[in-house]
Amino acid sequence: MGYRIEYAVRGGTMQARVSGKSSLGHATRIARDIAEEAARRAVRDLLIDVRGLMDRVGTLGTLALGACSSAPRVALVDTSDNQRFHILSEGLARSRGYALRCFHDRASAMAWLLER
Repeated sequence: MGYRIEYAVRGGTMQARVSGKSSLGHATRIARDIAEEAARRAVRDLLIDVRGLMDRVGTLGTLALGACSSAPRVALVDTSDNQRFHILSEGLARSRGYALRCFHDRASAMAWLLER
């Protein structure tokens, strides 16, 4: 089984819901697919929901950082069980000049994206 990405755009924010199975190769392709779609749609913010993606632990940093180049602000939604993995991704993103924050629910993620 591969992966599936469902896209929705509201205003300048694109939402990508990822489901299926992940591997390091998949994570790289998922990030590239999301970045290309965000660039094509010229969005300013990006919300990526990975809660439906199986076997994502170990690939989350690759997926999150790979998608960061596509939008100024990226919110990643995942379960609280994986919080310890996201701290590193957020720090790496900041050191590269990206704004990445990880959340446990879509409402909080959208609220952060809508802050200006």
